[in-house]
Amino acid sequence: MTATPTPVTLVPGNSTPATKSARGAERRQRILSSAADLMAEHGYSSVSMAQIGAAAGIVGSGVYRHFDSKATILGAFLDGVVEAMRMGTREVVATTSGPGLLEAMVRRQTEIVIANHSLVTVYLRDAGNLPPKQLRETRRQQRRFVEEWIEQCALVAPALGELQLRTVVQAVLALINSICTYDNPLPGNELLESVSAMASAALRVGIGAEK
Repeated sequence: MTATPTPVTLVPGNSTPATKSARGAERRQRILSSAADLMAEHGYSSVSMAQIGAAAGIVGSGVYRHFDSKATILGAFLDGVVEAMRMGTREVVATTSGPGLLEAMVRRQTEIVIANHSLVTVYLRDAGNLPPKQLRETRRQQRRFVEEWIEQCALVAPALGELQLRTVVQAVLALINSICTYDNPLPGNELLESVSAMASAALRVGIGAEK
């Protein structure tokens, strides 16, 4: 029996205002989720604050109580999706060891991408719309995430050089992220099993650890 991808609760980034109440947190989450869905479908530049508010069931002025601009919303959920990926990797590393570690990392990353399809789609396509300072920070966090994967792969394949490992890791992550580049008709659980299997095989071949 296959497992359904587990939704990930995204950790708000530094651009998200502090939570003052459970209601306020719920409204912010609705804004972030609605913005991600709209931007994934129409693109960042084609979505307005008024549209985001309408999709979230909040009047336009209400959106500005939580976020001062569309770029702030974008930054909040992009920070969140990168942090979710890093947390997912850390959780696997902390709870798994031995030959199954890399496969568990692949599976968790695939779960995160499937469960947060809209967020990852916008992250891959529209991150360049962030203000320069925040874009640099987001890219820095992304590099740290990749470094964590390289570190784990290096433990399995110590003979490979850093450039080889980086090439393999980037290729495997790109394979997983390809879920967001087209409309796949497979149910989520089948997509999880299929993509995880392909990405795990690619990773094993890339680092010379074929079964």
